[in-house]
Amino acid sequence: MRRNVLVSLKVLTGLPLTEHDFSMIAITSEPEAASAPTPFDPLRADQHSDDDLDQLPFGVICLDAAGKVLRYNLAEARFARLDRATVLGKSFFGRVAPCTSRPEFEGRFQNFVKPGNTAPTDRWPFVFDFKFGAQQVEIELARGSRPSRFYLLVNRRKFLPIRGEPFRPAPSQEDLAPGESKLGVARDAGQQRTVQISPAFFASMRATWDKVAPKGWPLFCGEWGHRWGRNAVVDLETEALEKLERTLRELSMKTVITMVAEYLSRQGWGQLSADFSRAKQGSFVLTLQRSALAESVGFSETPRCHLFSGFFRAVFCHLANKLLAVREMSCISQGHERCTFVVTSVERRWTRRLSDAARPLAPGGEDDRRALLRRLPLESASDRSGDGRGRLP
Repeated sequence: MRRNVLVSLKVLTGLPLTEHDFSMIAITSEPEAASAPTPFDPLRADQHSDDDLDQLPFGVICLDAAGKVLRYNLAEARFARLDRATVLGKSFFGRVAPCTSRPEFEGRFQNFVKPGNTAPTDRWPFVFDFKFGAQQVEIELARGSRPSRFYLLVNRRKFLPIRGEPFRPAPSQEDLAPGESKLGVARDAGQQRTVQISPAFFASMRATWDKVAPKGWPLFCGEWGHRWGRNAVVDLETEALEKLERTLRELSMKTVITMVAEYLSRQGWGQLSADFSRAKQGSFVLTLQRSALAESVGFSETPRCHLFSGFFRAVFCHLANKLLAVREMSCISQGHERCTFVVTSVERRWTRRLSDAARPLAPGGEDDRRALLRRLPLESASDRSGDGRGRLP
């Protein structure tokens, strides 16, 4: 058990971890109920919420029989560089995607929605044209469970240069909402709306939680971060496909970490780095320097970056295609130089003494270690390993 204490101390103080250290780590992080991902069934799309559709890495568009846009998920908004709020309620064939107003697309749709046609689905290849380039896609058209609702599933296959005449490109966000910048609307490179928030916003949020629900911050921020991370996966998958024509899982881990680090850095959250030297043993360490969240909330006796714990859990669960757990071990809000997170599989379990060992201490080098050891129970005979690895130096 003392060995577990040393592992926690190493993480807290930034010392390198050995292979045996990683074998001793077991963490739980309030992940969602363990369940294997199930394939998306387009015929059951009406049973999914907008939030569910936003987690999908491919485009989903719901139209009525006249072609009016009823639902439009996050991935499609990213790939088309359009704002969902601007698209909803507009004619898909006439206003949103006029390049589809052709017999091989709109014609097939009109035939599909005719009374008497009971085919559940239809498929065909197509090329979307945008002002920034063309996209080779695979279309699947499916009937919704509700009357007069039809779903287009759009899988991107290849990104092509601008094709020009006679192909009619889809309008840009500026075309659909001209002059919106004068109304205080800011957008990122993907034409998604952004809002600039100062650290005072997070400081006031944390203070409110501490007053209204003192124990609610970790749960709230962890869930918020997890949902944010799932949406970020869509952003990152879009970027990977557009720039590298690969999915995230097809890229090297070094490339993916660089993309995630740049994603956070562009938004001003801090600088991310990772140590995957022990990944084969099932654990790795993430370090976030200058965390905007940790620096905004002031001093705390406990780690405060639960938002990032949830974010990292969502991103790396997606990459690993299995459930993982994330635990923040040290935080800038506690006085440490950086925020450190340990990631491992949920099959492992965080022992109670290791959890106790991870409780925050005011940083102070060796004095921290002595204070931590003083509050732990004495080593029992069962804690000792025969080779001496369980003993303190």
